[in-house]
Amino acid sequence: MSIKLTGNLIPPLSAGNRATVRNYDQLPDDKKRELGKLENACKDFESIFVLQMMKEMRKTVNKTKLIDGGFAEEVFTDLLDQEKSRSFSLGVGNILFRQLSQAIVPPPRRR
Repeated sequence: MSIKLTGNLIPPLSAGNRATVRNYDQLPDDKKRELGKLENACKDFESIFVLQMMKEMRKTVNKTKLIDGGFAEEVFTDLLDQEKSRSFSLGVGNILFRQLSQAIVPPPRRR
Protein backbone atom coordinates (compact mmCIF):
# COMPACT_ATOMS: atom_id res chain seq x y z
CA MET A 1 0.00 0.00 0.00
CA SER A 2 1.45 3.36 -0.98
CA ILE A 3 0.26 6.76 0.05
CA LYS A 4 0.64 9.65 -2.33
CA LEU A 5 0.73 13.17 -1.02
CA THR A 6 -0.25 15.94 -3.34
CA GLY A 7 0.04 19.67 -3.08
CA ASN A 8 -3.72 19.92 -2.75
CA LEU A 9 -3.90 19.11 0.95
CA ILE A 10 -6.25 21.35 2.88
CA PRO A 11 -4.58 22.75 6.00
CA PRO A 12 -6.97 22.51 8.95
CA LEU A 13 -8.25 25.72 10.51
CA SER A 14 -8.11 26.22 14.24
CA ALA A 15 -11.44 25.86 16.01
CA GLY A 16 -11.65 29.58 16.80
CA ASN A 17 -11.07 30.67 13.24
CA ARG A 18 -13.33 27.95 11.86
CA ALA A 19 -16.16 29.39 13.96
CA THR A 20 -15.67 32.85 12.42
CA VAL A 21 -16.18 31.60 8.85
CA ARG A 22 -19.84 30.99 8.13
CA ASN A 23 -20.78 27.64 6.56
CA TYR A 24 -17.15 26.44 6.59
CA ASP A 25 -18.10 22.79 6.14
CA GLN A 26 -20.09 23.60 2.99
CA LEU A 27 -17.32 25.58 1.29
CA PRO A 28 -15.54 24.14 -1.75
CA ASP A 29 -12.06 22.70 -1.20
CA ASP A 30 -10.30 25.60 -2.95
CA LYS A 31 -11.87 28.12 -0.51
CA LYS A 32 -10.90 25.93 2.45
CA ARG A 33 -7.35 25.73 1.10
CA GLU A 34 -7.19 29.53 0.73
CA LEU A 35 -8.49 30.00 4.27
CA GLY A 36 -5.87 27.56 5.59
CA LYS A 37 -3.09 29.44 3.80
CA LEU A 38 -4.47 32.73 5.11
CA GLU A 39 -4.52 31.45 8.68
CA ASN A 40 -0.89 30.27 8.39
CA ALA A 41 0.15 33.63 6.94
CA CYS A 42 -1.63 35.49 9.76
CA LYS A 43 0.10 33.31 12.38
CA ASP A 44 3.47 33.92 10.72
CA PHE A 45 2.82 37.66 10.61
CA GLU A 46 1.93 37.67 14.30
CA SER A 47 5.09 35.76 15.26
CA ILE A 48 7.24 38.20 13.26
CA PHE A 49 5.43 41.11 14.91
CA VAL A 50 5.99 39.67 18.40
CA LEU A 51 9.67 38.95 17.58
CA GLN A 52 10.26 42.54 16.47
CA MET A 53 8.47 43.82 19.57
CA MET A 54 10.64 41.64 21.82
CA LYS A 55 13.82 42.86 20.10
CA GLU A 56 12.81 46.48 20.65
CA MET A 57 11.89 45.80 24.28
CA ARG A 58 15.26 44.13 24.85
CA LYS A 59 17.04 47.25 23.60
CA THR A 60 15.58 49.21 26.51
CA VAL A 61 17.18 46.96 29.15
CA ASN A 62 20.52 48.22 30.43
CA LYS A 63 23.24 45.60 30.17
CA THR A 64 25.90 45.32 32.81
CA LYS A 65 29.38 44.27 31.87
CA LEU A 66 29.59 42.14 34.99
CA ILE A 67 28.29 39.07 33.16
CA ASP A 68 28.80 39.34 29.43
CA GLY A 69 28.18 36.32 27.22
CA GLY A 70 29.31 38.13 24.09
CA PHE A 71 28.28 36.86 20.68
CA ALA A 72 27.11 33.49 22.01
CA GLU A 73 24.69 35.21 24.38
CA GLU A 74 23.30 37.31 21.53
CA VAL A 75 22.73 34.24 19.36
CA PHE A 76 21.09 32.36 22.24
CA THR A 77 18.84 35.32 23.05
CA ASP A 78 17.80 35.68 19.40
CA LEU A 79 16.96 31.97 19.12
CA LEU A 80 15.07 32.06 22.40
CA ASP A 81 13.06 35.09 21.25
CA GLN A 82 12.24 33.35 17.96
CA GLU A 83 10.86 30.32 19.78
CA LYS A 84 8.92 32.45 22.24
CA SER A 85 7.41 34.51 19.42
CA ARG A 86 6.06 31.35 17.76
CA SER A 87 4.25 30.19 20.88
CA PHE A 88 3.16 33.58 22.23
CA SER A 89 -0.11 34.97 20.88
CA LEU A 90 -1.44 38.48 21.24
CA GLY A 91 -4.53 37.82 19.14
CA VAL A 92 -3.33 39.97 16.24
CA GLY A 93 -3.26 36.96 13.92
CA ASN A 94 -6.87 36.06 14.73
CA ILE A 95 -8.02 39.63 14.17
CA LEU A 96 -6.21 39.74 10.84
CA PHE A 97 -7.72 36.40 9.84
CA ARG A 98 -11.25 37.58 10.66
CA GLN A 99 -10.82 40.70 8.56
CA LEU A 100 -9.00 39.16 5.60
CA SER A 101 -11.15 36.02 5.42
CA GLN A 102 -14.07 38.24 4.41
CA ALA A 103 -12.35 38.68 1.03
CA ILE A 104 -12.51 34.89 0.53
CA VAL A 105 -15.94 34.28 2.08
CA PRO A 106 -17.95 37.53 2.03
CA PRO A 107 -20.24 38.14 5.02
CA PRO A 108 -24.00 38.08 4.41
CA ARG A 109 -25.47 41.33 3.18
CA ARG A 110 -27.50 43.42 5.57
CA ARG A 111 -31.03 44.22 4.57
